[in-house]
Amino acid sequence: MKNTAKNHACTSVIDGYDYNEDIAEAASHVGTGTIFNICAVIGAWGLTCLGSAIVQYGIVDVMKGFFGAIAG
Repeated sequence: MKNTAKNHACTSVIDGYDYNEDIAEAASHVGTGTIFNICAVIGAWGLTCLGSAIVQYGIVDVMKGFFGAIAG
């Protein structure tokens, strides 16, 4: 009493599915996520440095230094 499907076909090909596209897409997501995380860390560090400068020198001296760097 063997039960088999009528339309079952055994093949060694997996329906043309391309695993290389999945690997490339996953690598792209990892690379993009890494870049976004690094940008977030750099932005947070920049804001921390700006806050530190404002606390140490005041907003007026920070603005004078900023405009002096731009103009000079």
